[in-house]
Amino acid sequence: MNIRDSVLEELKVLAESGAQLQYVKPLTDVRHAPTELVSVYCDDLSDPQSEAFLKEFSRDEHKDLTHLYGLHIEVAESQHSSVSEMLKDSKWRRVVEVAQQLRRRFRAA
Repeated sequence: MNIRDSVLEELKVLAESGAQLQYVKPLTDVRHAPTELVSVYCDDLSDPQSEAFLKEFSRDEHKDLTHLYGLHIEVAESQHSSVSEMLKDSKWRRVVEVAQQLRRRFRAA
């Protein structure tokens, strides 16, 4: 799977609270699930300075994904004991909202 497809798959998870709750079910230590949701996007997928990442996204898409990255970083500073708790956090709800918007934009492109 290329970078673009991987990011689009992650946007699908980030955009739906039900998908986030399903994502954590197989994790052995669900206490780390909130960290995992942030880490997948920030550490595993988003590399805004890499040439490969820059090639996959338009300038506007890159800007939007960088904004989403910043929102993730804000949430990473919070301590959540579960994804259910994280879903109640206004900062995380903003991540979900932006992911929903980006998902619609990327599908329309």
